[in-house]
Amino acid sequence: MAGIKEYLQVLSPDQVEQIHLNALRVLEEVGVWLPNRRVLEIFADSGAAVDFPGQTVRIPADLVQASIAKFPPCFTWHARNPANTIVMDGTRSYFSFPDSTVRIIDLEGNRRPGTAADGEDICRLCDALPNMAIASTGVNPPDMPNMVLEAWLTRTMYTHTSKPIYGTCRNAEVSNMTLRMAEVVAGCCPHLPPGQLPLAIITNPVSPLYNEPGQLEGMMVYLERGLPVSISPEVQAGATGPATLAGTMVQQTAEFLAHATLAQLVSPGVSVIYGTVSSVFDMKKMMLPYGAPEADLLGIATVQMARYYGIPARTTGGSSDANALGMEAGIDSLMSTLLGMLAGSSFVLHGAGEMENTMTVSYEKLLVDEEVISMARRIVDGIEVTPETLAFDVIRQVGPRGDFFGEKHTLRHFRREQFMPGLIVRDKYETWEAGGSKRAEERARDRAKEILATHQPDPLPDEVVRELDAIYTSVLRSEGVA
Repeated sequence: MAGIKEYLQVLSPDQVEQIHLNALRVLEEVGVWLPNRRVLEIFADSGAAVDFPGQTVRIPADLVQASIAKFPPCFTWHARNPANTIVMDGTRSYFSFPDSTVRIIDLEGNRRPGTAADGEDICRLCDALPNMAIASTGVNPPDMPNMVLEAWLTRTMYTHTSKPIYGTCRNAEVSNMTLRMAEVVAGCCPHLPPGQLPLAIITNPVSPLYNEPGQLEGMMVYLERGLPVSISPEVQAGATGPATLAGTMVQQTAEFLAHATLAQLVSPGVSVIYGTVSSVFDMKKMMLPYGAPEADLLGIATVQMARYYGIPARTTGGSSDANALGMEAGIDSLMSTLLGMLAGSSFVLHGAGEMENTMTVSYEKLLVDEEVISMARRIVDGIEVTPETLAFDVIRQVGPRGDFFGEKHTLRHFRREQFMPGLIVRDKYETWEAGGSKRAEERARDRAKEILATHQPDPLPDEVVRELDAIYTSVLRSEGVA
């Protein structure tokens, strides 16, 4: 397919430049709070103005610009199965399930706390669904201590899917444990380039203009290993950032650039993604709505800023504030998914299944959103215009009052040109009624059950699974769980 001719934009080139310049001014005149002695020393040694007692760094514009010049335009996100490896170069949108819900709406319709078994099943669904390019467990079982949770997440993703996975920056101990697991898996991946791991990293600076000691420690461990890192501020416009969306973009960009500059100082040339989880703070309900249209506007603007810096972007999509799977959930998912793809977002986290303001994942919505993504991808693929697709010869051959059913041109092209629904039904009412009158969510439930009954991911070698289990068991013991 030819693809869309122009990306969706909400900012003019001059407005992008103004956001960048004001972000530089924030970094140089206001600064960021980074409570980590080593981080402070790195900035001080590089010419930043560092207040060690106050743990604040003011970063000169020329240091930021020099770091931007080192950003690689793309990177390869390796999977343990090379067929699932992806290239983050801004030409395609890659989706993943939610990463931190605590509740499940299961396949019997029950709303309950998520379990380890749910995470394993969601990973297998991710492995089976073609639009889900990046692994996720979808749920964080609430009964697990933090260190145990992080070990379980990494082990589960490696064993229940062969797609690319990511680690988090909770603290140095978590980062080192995640690296150990990644190195074990890398040992059975002869396709990996020397020194590469099947792993990328996600970190979320805290607004306004700071980060936590643990996240900084964890990020430093990964940076020293040269791993790609997605840096995604979560500004709550009107609460932890300016009420204006332009001001939110200035602050968010400053937060991103501060951490991206640190990344280049620690590991020059390391790949970075400019991400966002920002939205407006609902002053009436006192909450951060992820389904708000302003969140989509901020996502589009973030993609534009990332393109200005010549790097991939991460946005959210498929996340709804709805409490039930219905019209509201569908509106939220379609808006964020289609707009993010039209803007050119490379990495869409929370990309399917999420409800209740990021607190719950629905098995049925996972499958419904997979269909939404397929529809949106068809739109983004655009209209291919070539002498063959313009079809003059077949139009002349059929002529007035003919039909195109039996033409070789039709047989060559219709499957490629048309979106073929999986869950959407185009039957007449009587046919639909005779088939059980099933709604989309019921068909999604049936499909999820079918996948879970039949699909198994590519297995890891037994010795690799044993090593991963040994690391996980050691964490359980150290946390007093085993």
